[in-house]
Amino acid sequence: MTEHSGSVVYFDIRNTLASVRVSMDQRDIESLTAYRDILPVLEQIRAKGARLGILSDRGLIPEERVNTALNRAGLLAHFDQQLILYGPKNSTLLFEQAAVAAQNHGEGRKPRLFFVGEDATERSFAQLADFLVVPHPSLILAALEQLSPMRYLRIRVPDATRNGADWHSLLREQPLVPLYRTATPTTEMYAVADAATALKLDDLGFLVDRLGTENEPLTTDLYLLRDDQQADSGFGSPTGNAFDLFADDGSAHRVLASSPEGLFVAIPAGRSVESYHFSGARHGHNLKLQATPALLNGYADGVAASVATQPGPPPAEDRFDALDAQLTLPERNLITEHITTERMTREVERYTGVRSASENLTIRSRHIHHPDNAAAVRTLLADISAAGAGLLTVRAHQFVHEGRSYDNVEATLPGSGLGGVVLVTAHMDSTGARQPGYRSAVDRAPGADDDASGVAGVLCAVRAMLALRAEVEVARREICFVLFNAEEHGLVGSYFYARDQAQLGTDITAVLQMDMIGYDVQRPQAFELHAGFTPSASVEARSVELAKLVAATASQISPDLPAPQIYPGAAGGDPAEERSDHYAFQLHGYRACLVSEDFFLGPGPLAPAPEPNPNYHLPADQTINADYARDLARATTAAAWISATR
Repeated sequence: MTEHSGSVVYFDIRNTLASVRVSMDQRDIESLTAYRDILPVLEQIRAKGARLGILSDRGLIPEERVNTALNRAGLLAHFDQQLILYGPKNSTLLFEQAAVAAQNHGEGRKPRLFFVGEDATERSFAQLADFLVVPHPSLILAALEQLSPMRYLRIRVPDATRNGADWHSLLREQPLVPLYRTATPTTEMYAVADAATALKLDDLGFLVDRLGTENEPLTTDLYLLRDDQQADSGFGSPTGNAFDLFADDGSAHRVLASSPEGLFVAIPAGRSVESYHFSGARHGHNLKLQATPALLNGYADGVAASVATQPGPPPAEDRFDALDAQLTLPERNLITEHITTERMTREVERYTGVRSASENLTIRSRHIHHPDNAAAVRTLLADISAAGAGLLTVRAHQFVHEGRSYDNVEATLPGSGLGGVVLVTAHMDSTGARQPGYRSAVDRAPGADDDASGVAGVLCAVRAMLALRAEVEVARREICFVLFNAEEHGLVGSYFYARDQAQLGTDITAVLQMDMIGYDVQRPQAFELHAGFTPSASVEARSVELAKLVAATASQISPDLPAPQIYPGAAGGDPAEERSDHYAFQLHGYRACLVSEDFFLGPGPLAPAPEPNPNYHLPADQTINADYARDLARATTAAAWISATR
């Protein structure tokens, strides 16, 4: 009998074993690609004698199609066929069925059952069915060996060590899952590990704070909630949100730590981050902290996945400062012809309920809790497919959040063979959570500015790029249009998409994110380009190159716009760092930039006052300045085209 022959380890598929893209009708798998670090884990578990199973929700996809995709990905052979069960994991039922299957196909004794999955809600149901739960595959071997309680940890790197010993490699040698690295001068890493590993870190000289209670990471998600109101009021002022939001309902123990970044809060399965919309919150006020191995493998210190194995400076084609940023007359004409005030207005109205999105369909909300979110996904898939005329590959990229399945929308336009992919992106979801008594599942959340304006920009960019391809040239690089879901819940959809791309080794040349490009009332007009990324000077410098390219194209194709406010400026700092979907890509070493209206203070003390949208996160966010949004969409599209062709 081998060491762990009495154990059965079940895995979820999406976001745990593999990246999954499904067809437009959700009835077939377009691609299923195993994460490159998962196969060694499966082999080690089997070598110890444990049996492996799968518990996953296949939705409308036939079982044989899922198994075929698993086989093509090299995964199926690692699992016992009798231990592969499909169904929803929104109750204990599937886990109870899995327990029976493990018993019936075992060795006559009650097996020890594990479930490995990255969604806290699903893990909570598994735990109720007497499974031992593990929040990430990298922790399963330690769980098999010692069953030591899991903890949230804050790991501080001593000052004398940060520029000396390779503390990254010391942490990589331990079974832990990094979640977040602070942007403050003191290096702090938030992570999940077992209690025994925390003791090993003590011995190595790290300064380790145990946060919360034992096994709290098993059925909670850790969020960073930024209290912008308290930050504005300053030290010594009681003006903040923590006491009012957490003291009265008995959830004060959920606040595990505070820092200059904000409050670190463990939100239990069954409760949504929607419950904690702080007063005075600005754009990107919450961030879901998820397993991010890139924090320890060097990507966040300036080595992109695409160039991680290449010594020396980035290859010549990656040097944005050497690009010819001058648009030709045909390029300018086609972009302006296809990105117009009328088209921007029409798309915003279709996705905010002002007019019908399609026959018999009006989208009243794109909130992830509202049924119209799924309708918006279907409409986006259909709109982009219809525009693509067979040239675009249109797919849904699936992920799980709060126990529910969601989709990002992805469309790729092939290039002529040069390496690298250029992404044009926005987020498709919305919220009205600033409204007192807001009910996310039933109330309106039109989100015209945030971020139907960006959605309209991406849809117009699709048509402009197709026209450029038809009448000017085929882009040398692949262009990918992506609309992220669940941004309002902490950049969730973009995180899963960016992590998948890094795991798959995708060479991403540039990411251009449009988020809130539709509000401008005061004159003169102003707009912002955000490229800051404190953890890595290299990633930040490369992102600033991209911001400067947007500025160069804006002066040519959107002459009514002034020179942009580029962050970080001469005084340093970027108030939008970590606050929109571009951050997920920077986190994995990619060049990325946010294009936005004048929302934040700065850059520098002489900058004009910002002009934040007063209807931010309210049902009243129903209109945009379409001329202004058009100009920002044109500049973004032009920068993406140059990135893909020069």
